[in-house]
Amino acid sequence: MMILYDGIIVTMDSERNIYKNAALVIEENKIKQIGDKNTILEKYKDSEISKISCKGKAIFPGFVNTHIHTAQSIVRGVAEDLGRAPSYTALVPQGDDLSEEESYVFSLLGAATALRFGSTLIGDNYAHSKANARAFETLGIRAVVSERVHDMVFGKLASGVYEKDETLGNELFEKNMELFEKYPDKNGLITPCLGPHAPDTCSKELLLRIADMAQKHEVPITTHLAQSQQELDRVKEVYGVSSTKLMQECGLLNDRLLAAHGVFLQEKDICELGKAGGNIVHIPEGNAKAGAIADIKKIKEKGINVTIATDNGAANMIENMRMALVAGRIRNHCVVEPKPEEILTMATLNGAKALHMEEKLGSLEEGKLADIVIIDYDNLHMTPCTNVVGNLVHLGLGNDVETVIVDGKIVVEQGKVLAIEEKEVMRDARRIAELKWLKSNPDLEKKWMYIF
Repeated sequence: MMILYDGIIVTMDSERNIYKNAALVIEENKIKQIGDKNTILEKYKDSEISKISCKGKAIFPGFVNTHIHTAQSIVRGVAEDLGRAPSYTALVPQGDDLSEEESYVFSLLGAATALRFGSTLIGDNYAHSKANARAFETLGIRAVVSERVHDMVFGKLASGVYEKDETLGNELFEKNMELFEKYPDKNGLITPCLGPHAPDTCSKELLLRIADMAQKHEVPITTHLAQSQQELDRVKEVYGVSSTKLMQECGLLNDRLLAAHGVFLQEKDICELGKAGGNIVHIPEGNAKAGAIADIKKIKEKGINVTIATDNGAANMIENMRMALVAGRIRNHCVVEPKPEEILTMATLNGAKALHMEEKLGSLEEGKLADIVIIDYDNLHMTPCTNVVGNLVHLGLGNDVETVIVDGKIVVEQGKVLAIEEKEVMRDARRIAELKWLKSNPDLEKKWMYIF
């Protein structure tokens, strides 16, 4: 057992209760009790259990980061300036350029960063999914994992050429299905899902096949939707419909769909998503850096569940929460909407809802899984603190995350990821990055200053 006491407990329950002078009891992997600090400490005063003082800190539900490609941490500091997804861009390392072991290293790096910044659950979709899942098991992070499935050749996309390779699609589909054999326990840390890359990179035949499996296994479907004009133009040219309509025709537009970006969604597409109960995964920081932002206000008005995620290898949910608030206010020409509490909901409870895990995750309540983040407020930039949620969203830094608990186990302590030697992971990542970047871009030395 473990008791957290003396911190501000931000529950994110249905009443949005926030408690002072309280304590939270963890038994095995679940929250056993939340109540008066003195009563709980007296009850367990003779017990030999871990009692952790959280004075000067706040206790939150773990952040649910619903869309990330952890191995794309190899393109950090460059992907942000590409203007479109790395998969559509030449001269940068691609997922297919990495071996399974190399993908494992960059998944360790990306997921460890996410964990360090408070994500207790990540939705990861990329090449070499089994190797990536192994990295998540090593770290002890909760993960919903899929293979990046497509049957268009990525190497041609940068030139706007769509070349279908049916064999490639079959291979990637089978890799995705292998996850279900490897991780059959739905109560484990690793949950398989299905990962069609996007409506323009998957043929209609492949999308129909994925939809059939999604219905059979009753699992989430993670994809990119309306992320670029190129995507919309391609789908319109081939099928005569919008990307959203194509997904609907293929049986993928439902409450298990997690559609990332949604930047170019039209009014009628938003309406169809709302009717189907689909989820939009808001990527505020990445999209804003690319000069665009989804119309989240309009999307929410149609009853669509909106989550927040970090996409590529950035992994900082606190920074993305702040960007979601700022970008939303700029787009809406409103100084007070959205509010910090709404943003935090997107990063916790809405994420759990999108994954059909809201009964187990997303808030701090008795009986729910103990996925918890403890954030240090005892520092210059968080002082004074009048509104604990306001300070987190407006002022918080990733490095303010001090302790992370997943499934009742401490996985980050005093800002250190416990399961790995961080210096070793960074060393391996730098070595691989240098090789892959110079291979992808032989003129790199003429363009950028780098140390890898």
